[in-house]
Amino acid sequence: MTERTIHVGRCLAIDTSSSAMTVAILDNGKMLGEVSSYAERNHSIGLLPHIQDLLANLNLKPKDLQSVAVGQGPGSYTGVRIAVSVGKTFAWSLGLDLIGVSSLEAMALGGAMKEQQHESGNGLTWVVPLLDGRRKQAFTAVYAYEGTSPMTAAGELATNWHEVLPDGIRVIGPWTAQLLALAAAAAQQEQAPIEILFVGETEGFTAELEQFAQDWQGIVRQLPYGIEAEYIGRLAYPRLAKGEKADVHTFVPNYTRLPEAEANLLAGVKTKKGEN
Repeated sequence: MTERTIHVGRCLAIDTSSSAMTVAILDNGKMLGEVSSYAERNHSIGLLPHIQDLLANLNLKPKDLQSVAVGQGPGSYTGVRIAVSVGKTFAWSLGLDLIGVSSLEAMALGGAMKEQQHESGNGLTWVVPLLDGRRKQAFTAVYAYEGTSPMTAAGELATNWHEVLPDGIRVIGPWTAQLLALAAAAAQQEQAPIEILFVGETEGFTAELEQFAQDWQGIVRQLPYGIEAEYIGRLAYPRLAKGEKADVHTFVPNYTRLPEAEANLLAGVKTKKGEN
């Protein structure tokens, strides 16, 4: 049976999971425009003006939108909540389709597209996004693609773009050791990547990434990179086109771990229970 494809129309894509505050509008998968800033985290103040400015620049009104795609995290807890809250509000008030996208996957895809000038052939590339999680921890994952680009010449996501390891919060030292072991195991099966690309907030992990480059024999690159909402939209488009959407009322951020305040609260509750 042939899968039915739905005309998506105009999609508002937003992400505030990191220091980047970024908004884009795509029309059936084609980029119309984007507004991004990379200042200190003031997303609660700046996100709506960003959206209003972009709509005005494109001579569009909120009612001209058909869907909203949100960077669902993981990342900054406050930041992720802002994007999710605004996305839900737009979807509920305007009757838009809503969909969540991994912020880390969007970071990986956008970073891979920026790094295409360093083409290393038609082999396998692993892309490792990094968002600083404090205390030498990173929100991270591994994505991969085969060939020279993770996207087609028409701007569509390549069919061989895929997840290798899921989003999570990991201590950077053991994480790079895990990557080395994974690459070694892949090499034994002749499936090792020819390049590993670390993208995102790489500056805080320079020593660990340099050590990784010394320990692994393949090509290792680092690319400081901020999430761009264009790639939230590009990841959302094929899913929206298949009719996929989230429930507005149950849609929540993907934190991957409890916010620190909640973790401390639960730890206090458990301690008190243990004392009784």
